Amino acid sequence: MSKLSLAGAWKLRGEFMDVTAERYNEVLRKMDAAPVRATLPAFLKLEDLSEEEQAEFLKDPNPHFHVMTDKSNHAFPSKYGFIPMTVPGDVTTALIENGIAEEPFLKENTKKNQWIKDLSWWLVRDFDVTEEMLNEDIVRLNIEMLDFNADIIVNGMPAAHHENAFCAFSEDIKRFLHVGKNQLVIRLTSGMELHYPRDAVSFYCASENAICDQRVYTRKPQFTYGWDWCQPVPTCGIGRSIEIEAFSGAQVIASRVDTLKLDGDDAEVEFHFEIEKSDMVSSAECELTYTLEFEGKTVYTGKKTLMLVGGVNFAEERVTIKNAKLWWPNGYGAQNLYTFKACCVTKGILHEMQPKKIGIRTLELDTSKLEDGSRNFFFKVNGVRIFCKGGNWVPTDSLYLRTPKESYETLVREGAAAHFTMFRMWGGGTYEPDCFYEYCSEYGILLMHDFMYACAFYPDHKNDFLFEAEREAEYQTKRLAHYPCMAIWTGNNEIAESYTDWFPAPIKPERFYGEKIFNYIQPRAVHRNSPLVPYMPSSPYFGDRANESEQGDVHAWSFFGRHPKTKFKFVYELEAFDRIPARFSSEYGFFGAQMESTVRRYLDGTEMRFDNPIWKHHGEFDRKRSNIDGAIDRHLTEFKALDEHGYLLYSGIMQGLLYAELAEAMRRKPYGAGDLIWMYNDCWPETGWTIIDYYLTRKISFYFLKRAFATKKLIIRACEGGAEVTVINETPEAFTADIHCGYMTFTGETDSLCTKTLKVAPHSMQQFHISVCNDLKRGFFFASAEGFDTADSLRAYYRDYVFPESDAKIEKVEQDGNDLLVTIRASVYTPFAYLMTSDDRVHYDDNYVTLYPNEPKTLRVENCTETPVLHVAAPAPSEETKKASYTDSWF
Repeated sequence: MSKLSLAGAWKLRGEFMDVTAERYNEVLRKMDAAPVRATLPAFLKLEDLSEEEQAEFLKDPNPHFHVMTDKSNHAFPSKYGFIPMTVPGDVTTALIENGIAEEPFLKENTKKNQWIKDLSWWLVRDFDVTEEMLNEDIVRLNIEMLDFNADIIVNGMPAAHHENAFCAFSEDIKRFLHVGKNQLVIRLTSGMELHYPRDAVSFYCASENAICDQRVYTRKPQFTYGWDWCQPVPTCGIGRSIEIEAFSGAQVIASRVDTLKLDGDDAEVEFHFEIEKSDMVSSAECELTYTLEFEGKTVYTGKKTLMLVGGVNFAEERVTIKNAKLWWPNGYGAQNLYTFKACCVTKGILHEMQPKKIGIRTLELDTSKLEDGSRNFFFKVNGVRIFCKGGNWVPTDSLYLRTPKESYETLVREGAAAHFTMFRMWGGGTYEPDCFYEYCSEYGILLMHDFMYACAFYPDHKNDFLFEAEREAEYQTKRLAHYPCMAIWTGNNEIAESYTDWFPAPIKPERFYGEKIFNYIQPRAVHRNSPLVPYMPSSPYFGDRANESEQGDVHAWSFFGRHPKTKFKFVYELEAFDRIPARFSSEYGFFGAQMESTVRRYLDGTEMRFDNPIWKHHGEFDRKRSNIDGAIDRHLTEFKALDEHGYLLYSGIMQGLLYAELAEAMRRKPYGAGDLIWMYNDCWPETGWTIIDYYLTRKISFYFLKRAFATKKLIIRACEGGAEVTVINETPEAFTADIHCGYMTFTGETDSLCTKTLKVAPHSMQQFHISVCNDLKRGFFFASAEGFDTADSLRAYYRDYVFPESDAKIEKVEQDGNDLLVTIRASVYTPFAYLMTSDDRVHYDDNYVTLYPNEPKTLRVENCTETPVLHVAAPAPSEETKKASYTDSWF
């Protein structure tokens, strides 16, 4: 076997959309018509020229590549010239690198690049083919990702057409090749032009940012057309790997290792192989050898002699692995990974499979019925119940093909640092590259994985669409089957709920368009290729209606209105979090501003002002601000008194408080099984739902959620006659804990002190009640123990209290390797004390912390030599609180 990578330097040119693949010769003639200048002109608009200049340009444009647009943002490609492009990559990035388009996320530049969708884009690459390659049985062109509408031309001959960014292209092109120099031409479009003639069913986008509701017809990342949280950035390109593969003989083309059961220290596993033989009209004997290695040592070797037929063959073997090292989610144990290798020898020809990292673990979704008629919804790994803490993952960039591998590791590592155990892969995004799933497996992050359909009814009445849906489901379930992080496949995002809950007649279609995909095609693919991973037709799902609170997973968005059962408005009456009967919240979110460095980066030199239209363009529009400002005003301070800097601070704190409130509420419920925020990461810089922004900077809310998700956690809630204390231990260690409880005033006086000694089992939660009566307007109940953060009974109603003025100060600064250890203290209760350096991107082990009277707190400042400054974000009591009598009872 030989492989020829086609990654690297290509040539790119834009043409009008009506320049089809059949006219490729016209395009290629322009390659040598004029040299490409070293420095390309800045982006121009046609109206910037005089009438004479416009006429001259349209008659005979400058003999080098540039693009001009008229007032309607319609593009005119140059008559001459190609530009360089790096593959893998997308067209927009190449245009930016060549000075033809502008970086879309600075200022309001997303509006300037819409013309890119209206052109066809021609990518050209020459390559050499040897005689040895052509002597092989098969010579394939493999392209892992083509976005989107692609015509492939090899040496002037049309070789294939492809219309699915979610399914790899692979085609034998041997018949088109010859020894020596060959040429590959790929014509791409963004797919937008395919929308207009299509007959639509009922579709939905729910966003003023969206540029096309008929996105449902294109199998590419749906968010690129715009959503309520991102601007449209349409593009096209070649993603991930692209190579020519020449081979004869037999090779493993798909494999997985299923963990069937655990028996003490041993594990029963089953190897699965799909083997391809290249000669289609004969059979041949094959020696299949496969091994499992752990930490460099071989723990199992298997061998099979197979008689292969041409094309696809299958093999399995069930074995017992002694003293198996199990894979666990983050915080529950070690992420032990085995190296899985295999090779085939046929007629003396050896082909080795690319080694894979696999985890030995069992996984189960428990939906058993409870006494009250409701149902559980929790995951068990290796027989242990897992609380799924985490967030919704969206693509890391609107130009998603330009995301470097390092960004994936940073984001997964940051999730693990915040004690995440699960990401939900949102259905409007993409199936990520292999490195992402490798990192999730390495860091112990489970995946609740949507198929890539979202918030729309999909045209399953069209056979060509069903064909692509079936190919996609088969390809992705097979590709991802071996990763231990895969916890559940879900058919789509919110489409079942939209059909039952969103639309009145006549907007609601006459039937559930998409059911053939979500209820038939996808579950069959999961069962064939990954049978031990559960499948659910949508998220949310289960119950008479898709978003039932008492079973299945729930998208808990009703805080913007009044919940029909709790009657509370979630943003303001936080007790509703405790009352919501959800088992598993797979979406809940609140907005929070970014750090100032991020805001200034996209403002790109313009002034940071509330009325700056660039700021509003990046998510600060009125509807969003009304929710943020209302929450700040209710819980923290008077928002009208805040300047831009104060708004960034208190908006971030407010987001963190609300995320922590729901996390703690879900974790203390006996039936609570998961809390996934909407959303974890950003695809562009905006004031939004995330705790990590587009530039990979931690937002203020990151630290609140990290504390709420701690693997060892105390939670205390005031209740009638005292308080309820919850003790959570997700770690595999058992220990005895002395839980110190009582009442404390804001100035440090204590009362009703008691100690509860508990034997804390691994992976456990227990609760107990303490009888304490005191004035909860002047103080709070608390619980503390060694190895746990202190918990108090104050909710996020900080404007209901008059706190004494804080005297927080830095007591000590010590160097610890590359880090600083900073000890801070206050003599009074101080809700939000935080350290800050001149760089707001610096990482801390914790920040925006509560200081309890006269108790020191040591914070680690990572990779920093600059001594930080201590600040306090003081809540301001409301006018009602200032007037209130402090003898009023809390209850």
